Amino acid sequence: MTSRLFEEKRGYTGKDFTNNLYKLIRTAQIHDFRNIAIIAALDKTMESIKALSDSGNSFSLRLYQEHLFIDDVKIRVDIENFLACTSLINEMKKLGTGSITFSQQSTSDELSRFIYIFNSIEHKSAEPFQELKHRLSSQGINSISVSRIEDKVDTDGVHVLQNSKEMATHLYFKTLSAVSEIMDSAKLKNAVSIKKAKRLVHSMVDMMVKEESTLLGLTTLRAYDEYTYNHSVNVSILSIAIGQRLGYDRKEMSDLGMATLFHDIGKIDLPIELLNKPSDFTPEEWQIMKTHPVNGVKTLLRLKGLQEQAIRMILASFEHHLNYDLSGYPKLASARRVSLFGRITTISDCYDALTSARVYNRGPLVPDKALSFMMKKSDTAFDPLLLKIFVNVVGIYPVGTIVLLNTQELAVVVRANANPVNIHKPCIKLITDSHGNETDGETIDLSWESKIAIVQSIDHRKYGIDVSKYFVS
Repeated sequence: MTSRLFEEKRGYTGKDFTNNLYKLIRTAQIHDFRNIAIIAALDKTMESIKALSDSGNSFSLRLYQEHLFIDDVKIRVDIENFLACTSLINEMKKLGTGSITFSQQSTSDELSRFIYIFNSIEHKSAEPFQELKHRLSSQGINSISVSRIEDKVDTDGVHVLQNSKEMATHLYFKTLSAVSEIMDSAKLKNAVSIKKAKRLVHSMVDMMVKEESTLLGLTTLRAYDEYTYNHSVNVSILSIAIGQRLGYDRKEMSDLGMATLFHDIGKIDLPIELLNKPSDFTPEEWQIMKTHPVNGVKTLLRLKGLQEQAIRMILASFEHHLNYDLSGYPKLASARRVSLFGRITTISDCYDALTSARVYNRGPLVPDKALSFMMKKSDTAFDPLLLKIFVNVVGIYPVGTIVLLNTQELAVVVRANANPVNIHKPCIKLITDSHGNETDGETIDLSWESKIAIVQSIDHRKYGIDVSKYFVS
């Protein structure tokens, strides 16, 4: 408990620090060091530095992928600090700077000189990082130091990433197993405990905070025979990612993850031949299918260990097909607003269903086409604000999309760009050369590349590409 409280406190302090540092950098671009606005911004930033180094130790503002950390604590991004974080990330990337370390001995004078040097480095210079480091040394700034950005994909970070991939894959399949066990037991009307599922969802939340793209990549896994279980885990992962963008704390993300993990539990009462039917449903069969949200409520009420999570889980099950404008099912006796958990579940559920080769959907959409389809139903089927947040989570070209480049190479999207300005420039991994030969190519952040661009998305099935192999260890 003490460790968690310390981490949360440091996260909030880090959030204040990034806001203050960003304002200081911006103000220094307009005024000189004697201006009253600069003095005020310096004082606020120094307060944050003192708060973060109050134990007598130095601390580092670190950049990893598209996220900022105070040492090992990730800074949560929300509406209040979104601009500050994205701007700091961009500036650090342009200067090739992976971390900025501040000691307890940092002074207002050194901080002021550091900021003006930081702002004066030409981004187009041959070695901006070397120039930054040299000028800090020549100016005698010793209490603030910088280190070069680390390529976590292409250099020594390969092993770190591989370990993360192994952990994520293991967690995904353990969760899949737990869901199938619980649903199968519930179907037999046996006593069911969800404690194991709770622990696994907590682990997924921790993984999401540290390795969002790694976990999102696993939603490319598809299973014909276990569609409901596979779909449930994917919807949970996608929903947790939305919760993270909304600024949820770990408990809230865990509650959301649990609610969405069992949103389709009502399908256990449906005939197996109906769930596996390869052709379209008849009107009568559709009426049976439409009973699963209410069936889910009844099943969840029988589960043990729900406690305070019960209401949110019940709402996610009951509401996930209602639609934002209540045009879906089941029909309500009187109009009411769909809960936030219900609206999140609707988006995640629809996206995974559209992109899955499910039994009654043999022609799934490629990810970006699925998003386009959903955007047309913004404000009717989907909450428009939440849908925009979801697009920011997965990107215009979501993780797992196969894309054709202007170099005639094929690549798979491995990470969305968190910066809305560069949302069309994800991180990709080359999988074929320009002649179509399969290759284990390099990973490229397109926001750093001016000569490489995406021409269009490709249906991976036409090329016989198993997308999941790039994300499963």
